[in-house]
Amino acid sequence: MTEGEVHTAEVADDVGKAYGEWFKGYIRLFGRRCLEWLLVYLFGYYNASFGWLMAPLFFLVLRDKRAKEKKVKFDIVRSLANANEKDVLFEIQRFSNLPSWVTFPDMERVEWLNKIIRQLWPYAGHYVKDLCKYTIEPSIRDALKGYKISGFQFEKIILGDTPPRFSGVKVYDDTSRHEIIMDADFAYAGDCKFEVRMARIRAGIKDLQISGRIRVVMKPLVRQVPLVGGLQVFFLNNPDVDFNLIGVADVFDMPGISDILRSIVIEQIANMMVLPNRFPIQLVDDINVVELKCPMPAGVIRLHVIEAKNLMKMDVGVMGMGKSDPYCILYLGAQKFQTKTINNTVNPKWDYCCEFIADVAQGPELMIDVIDLDDGPAKDDPLGRANLDVYSIWKNGEMDMWVPLSDAKSGRLHIRATWLDLADASNLLEVQLEEIRALQNLTKNPLHSSVLLVWVDSAKKLNSIPDPFVRLHVGNSTMETTPRLRTNDPVWEEGFTFLVRNPKTQELKVEVIDQKTGQVQGKAEIDLNTLLREKSLEIVGEEYILSGASGGLASVKLTLTLRVFKTAQKRDDGDGGPKEKGEAELVELENPTPADIKALPVTKSVDTPTPPPDQAAPPAAGQTPPAPIPTSVPLPASDADAPVVRESITESETLSGGGDNAVEEIGVTAAEHLKESPSIDEMICGTVSPIMQMAALPTGTQEDHLRKRVICNAGEHNLGRIQLTVKYGPRNNLVIVVHKVEYLQKEEDGELPDPYVKLYLLPDRSKDSKRKTDVIKDDCSPVYDERFEYSVAPNELTQRTLDVCVINKKGLLHFQRSSVMGQIRLDCGLLDPNKATEWYDLRPEIESDSE
Repeated sequence: MTEGEVHTAEVADDVGKAYGEWFKGYIRLFGRRCLEWLLVYLFGYYNASFGWLMAPLFFLVLRDKRAKEKKVKFDIVRSLANANEKDVLFEIQRFSNLPSWVTFPDMERVEWLNKIIRQLWPYAGHYVKDLCKYTIEPSIRDALKGYKISGFQFEKIILGDTPPRFSGVKVYDDTSRHEIIMDADFAYAGDCKFEVRMARIRAGIKDLQISGRIRVVMKPLVRQVPLVGGLQVFFLNNPDVDFNLIGVADVFDMPGISDILRSIVIEQIANMMVLPNRFPIQLVDDINVVELKCPMPAGVIRLHVIEAKNLMKMDVGVMGMGKSDPYCILYLGAQKFQTKTINNTVNPKWDYCCEFIADVAQGPELMIDVIDLDDGPAKDDPLGRANLDVYSIWKNGEMDMWVPLSDAKSGRLHIRATWLDLADASNLLEVQLEEIRALQNLTKNPLHSSVLLVWVDSAKKLNSIPDPFVRLHVGNSTMETTPRLRTNDPVWEEGFTFLVRNPKTQELKVEVIDQKTGQVQGKAEIDLNTLLREKSLEIVGEEYILSGASGGLASVKLTLTLRVFKTAQKRDDGDGGPKEKGEAELVELENPTPADIKALPVTKSVDTPTPPPDQAAPPAAGQTPPAPIPTSVPLPASDADAPVVRESITESETLSGGGDNAVEEIGVTAAEHLKESPSIDEMICGTVSPIMQMAALPTGTQEDHLRKRVICNAGEHNLGRIQLTVKYGPRNNLVIVVHKVEYLQKEEDGELPDPYVKLYLLPDRSKDSKRKTDVIKDDCSPVYDERFEYSVAPNELTQRTLDVCVINKKGLLHFQRSSVMGQIRLDCGLLDPNKATEWYDLRPEIESDSE
């Protein structure tokens, strides 16, 4: 055949194949339509209920809609994973939605790591396939033989071509010298496919998607290769998980059923490697295994959900009247609590109190979901969500504020979060017991006074040859170790943490149980009161005889550690360190006299704040906090023996008035300063402290001037000042906390004002941009502690200005125009993450504002 004839034959063959495929598709469509019409006809012919036709049709439509949405979502994420980073950023920039690390580089780029993973991914696929076929499959097959199920095998093991991707990595540089802490934003949206067969039934999973922030702790650092003794891998919060089912399992991919299935999968992941659970990896033999697998928590958060206001009306009734049946679900990592449901209200009062174990102070977020309960099979409706940074709670000691609900049109939540340190002093127990008794009178919820860490090491000389595991009981809490197969001397090396209400009256119950038979091999009861008599509230490596064991020789080896709660104080009062004794006393003096100021104790210069328990020093937004900047001002005096006040204040005090500009040192003589007194020009150029103004005053009036400056700071315009926290969060949200206002002016007739604070995010002055606090009646120094949020893209932040007005609502008529008592404007593009909380002097009204 000639070349032309060959080409003609190939074209004819392709046309025939295309026509054949079209004809097959047409026949399938025709047969499907005929079947549908036949079903409709049969339903009418046999007088079947119309619901039998609509119910499956309704579920099929929902399933088809859900499948299309998931496909679009998977395609977007997968294209991002496969595309070049520059192309991705270019496309994102077109839609004005740059990731936060582009504008605020808290996370570092690791594109080089993604290239390495992409190169290694095919080899990882071969490794996983061999692991499943030759290790996991035989073990599952042997386990199923006990249930008389045979024929299990992996049909398909495909990791696909899309590798996991790390969008950013952050390594903390201010941790302990014996550890390295790294956070990574991890995302996997691969085209993997795992299919198994059992008898003649096939089922599987494909298109797995998982994303979240994962933390890797490398500790301890050792002097031998690999220089790291072990790894702790865990998610800070529950990751986002999604997948598609295939085969027989596809039946469960229905609305409602699929949500339950996914929640079960997320729960299993949380039990394995979401805080407080960790996935430990030991790399070196001679290290402290207890510290690696069961480290001491950083503290405990006592959360009090008090009430909510102006929630959305989800159950709308006649004439627009509506209500909701709200309840709250509280999350911290894998820990979860739920309040009771308050029916028929949009202003519920729960007074619910619970306690979370906080393993680390920096990184996790405490999440609160407010939900409307719906009767029947309908899914409960979300009413909004609130997020609290655990590090902020640790830093402040206690936070009591109103938090606006995100993802909601209206609603605020009143919460109180208290950080509890862990102490090894038994004398603090009575103080904590008194505190929880007072709280329980209000909340009626069981609270705790201490935490118990139990390290289950091993057991010896058990009966027969069991598959033993240990079950632990403290109060109503029960935890279990993993079983060890076919051994009389099992080694578990697992740690557990319990909250204890009163160690004086409670005990730890230990049971060693055979998994096969369910028989108790032996048990022990340990009175926790014995720990209170130990020096450091700790018993290390003690072997307890198991009662009920044959022969009486069986024992279990445990390490017990008790820590008593201690209510934490504010760790940073604005001057770079903890509140000093002198500062506290000065604030308490309402009308200090010169004699009172002289009587204040001498305090030393301020050190850096105490670091959180899991890190050496707390950074702010990924950076180390600014060091104190002392400013000393020599004061000339006519008398060498005259007392002179010298201040040592931090930069944050100079800007924000932190610590009320407390006096640092008293009693330095003027003669000591006159010896090295600089010229007048040097004093003017090199001094920023207000004490420079006191240098020209007579000695007798210096203390009066200091007293006035300490107790009255009405700002540059004598209109007062306002304390705000303004910071940009990792979720592309601008967070504003209105703490308090001080030294507002009275009205002309001497009456006290009724102030509130109103916010706008300019240039937007619409209703959606408006935020305002509650009105405080008859107060010149109101305290609000209310939090507000704006959703702002990072690239738009430089174009936004925060407008803050303090307004007096005093007036007889409701529609009377409110007077602006003071106003400030902040350029959001100049926010300093190291100085989130500042004092600002109120200025006269810039332009007319409506209420």
